[in-house]
Amino acid sequence: MRRFSPLLILLGILPALLAAGCSGTPTAVGTRADEFTPEILADYKVPEESQAFSPDVMNFLVVGDWGRNGFFNQRDVAVTMGEVGARINSRFTISTGDNFYTEGVDSIEDPKWERSFENIYTAPALQSRWYSVLGNHDWQGDYQAQIDYMTKSPRWHMPARYYTETVQVDDSTQALFVYLDTTPLSEREPRGKYNKTEDWDPEAQLAWLDKTLAESDAAWKIVVGHHPIYVGSVRYEDNPRLIESLVPIFENRGVQAYFAGHDHNLQHHRPEGSPVDYFVSGAGSLTRGVVQTPNTLFALRVSGFMAVSLLRENLYVHAFEENGQLVYATFIPRVRPDLHSDREIDEETDLSDPKVRADQEAAEEDDGEGTLRTP
Repeated sequence: MRRFSPLLILLGILPALLAAGCSGTPTAVGTRADEFTPEILADYKVPEESQAFSPDVMNFLVVGDWGRNGFFNQRDVAVTMGEVGARINSRFTISTGDNFYTEGVDSIEDPKWERSFENIYTAPALQSRWYSVLGNHDWQGDYQAQIDYMTKSPRWHMPARYYTETVQVDDSTQALFVYLDTTPLSEREPRGKYNKTEDWDPEAQLAWLDKTLAESDAAWKIVVGHHPIYVGSVRYEDNPRLIESLVPIFENRGVQAYFAGHDHNLQHHRPEGSPVDYFVSGAGSLTRGVVQTPNTLFALRVSGFMAVSLLRENLYVHAFEENGQLVYATFIPRVRPDLHSDREIDEETDLSDPKVRADQEAAEEDDGEGTLRTP
């Protein structure tokens, strides 16, 4: 397939899209980018906020499931990330986990650090900070090594299994990024292939998440984890454990977007009536097929990544495949009064407690939770 220059895409297509002036979100599901790109670009309309993706605003990249020694298109994705990152002046990169296949890393001296990270993501635009989370494959190695690698690498950032970072979007707007360790939240119980599972303590993580979000007055609240909550995949389906534990917290604490990996493709989901948009960017190397679900706005089996532009009122997401072609474009507003929950939740309510969540949900009209199957 012909390689499309990110320069032409960002400087040629984007201004035309930004000039459209009204809102709308395309729908596309498939296995080949060129089957859907014309329709997607034709339908993409955004508010008049022409500074999106300009070099002087808060732009960043999101990639996941990449660590395969440069194979399975990993190196091609890295090259295009560098090109797009340079054009938009990407401030940082988010890694959605499964950073090293197939069994994580054993230490900060593990050769996988060089083969799958340092020698692959060499572009100048990729030398800024990488905010990273653990994936299930990372738990098959020594997860502590990925935390300790911060002492060796100035760009690798994982200060703990779960943590937060606050960024300044503009002079008056802050965004809180919450990075989770979702393997302990997603699994019913530890399996033999994982190491140090005595450290899991999912209840403590959920309590921390709820408290962190409740205490934040940031205009944007964005959560990152490895496992998708809603997914359109030939292998995985909606995750009932994460729907039960995370969604109530997200919806009642003002989260606008969740970015995940785990499924090896690019996706965007929005359950009906949900104030939260769910993105999957797990296409950093090997890919996996997709299917359409009632929540699916976009799903595509390509190696690639997402570029995000965060402004005061809107968050813009562009999905690129490894050859530089723009395959999806959408945006979400910071405030959606018609979608935000009308539940009256006291700030002291602990939504990480399953009994509290059950009592809260029992007081509401049951809208149905759909078909939930264990991934």
